[in-house]
Amino acid sequence: MTKSSPSDAIVQLLTRITIDIRDIEEEFQLLVGDHDFRPRIEYFHDAVQAFSSQDPKHRERSGRLSIELLAYDLSCLRYLCAMPLAPFTPHGVVLSPQTGVVAVTPGLTVKPKRPGRAVKERLTDLYRHYAVLFAALLKPFADRDHKDRVDALNQDVGEIKDLIHRLEGLSQGKGSVDQLAATAQHVEEDELRHLLMTFLQQQKYKKKEDVKKLTQFMKTHAGKKDKDIAAIEAAHMNYALAQLAVFEDSKDLLKKMAARGMNLVGKFVQEAMAKTQREMGR
Repeated sequence: MTKSSPSDAIVQLLTRITIDIRDIEEEFQLLVGDHDFRPRIEYFHDAVQAFSSQDPKHRERSGRLSIELLAYDLSCLRYLCAMPLAPFTPHGVVLSPQTGVVAVTPGLTVKPKRPGRAVKERLTDLYRHYAVLFAALLKPFADRDHKDRVDALNQDVGEIKDLIHRLEGLSQGKGSVDQLAATAQHVEEDELRHLLMTFLQQQKYKKKEDVKKLTQFMKTHAGKKDKDIAAIEAAHMNYALAQLAVFEDSKDLLKKMAARGMNLVGKFVQEAMAKTQREMGR
């Protein structure tokens, strides 16, 4: 990533907006919650910092740039654009495409100074700007995580179905143990591969009851992977819908960027949005 790249410029803008929001949230004690005493914006900016670090761990299944977390981030940002003083539930407590309200027991906290109308409007404006830039910057990561994981899970399901077919065929006198063993050796999932090789080594394929149990287990296992695929697809859809919404609310921002000579940033945001619109139209 070069210094002149649009993504680098967006990171700088997001960092600048973060400072502005943080100053307001610190003054009025608008914090993340759930034992996280940072201003709310820093929770979202964790994802931007993960992007900047380029550390591969953030792109792992449970990493900060996973599609589920990014979709949740964007849904919360939308919520704060509409309700700038409201608390939200951090993903560490509940990972859901819906935002939640954090319950506060009366008498346990000091009542903070309440922001006036001008501050609320300022927060709304800042969060709208932040959300549209956030969505555009992290869309490639959301798309990549979605595609890579769905592709891998579909391959896993295909392997399992092939194994079930061969296992059932073997119990009916079709195929061979060697063919089943060769197929099992190519299974990507370590635990499943170990289970299958142990099954073959112990010659459990000779007993119909054992074959039936293993077949049922693999069907259930494949079903769980199908549910994982559905959850990832839903998160990706939620990201796209939220991106469409924040873009629609921030068209004036792009005009202002163009007027200030920030055409590269505006073009980057518009291209990210156009890609989402094309995907939604499929």
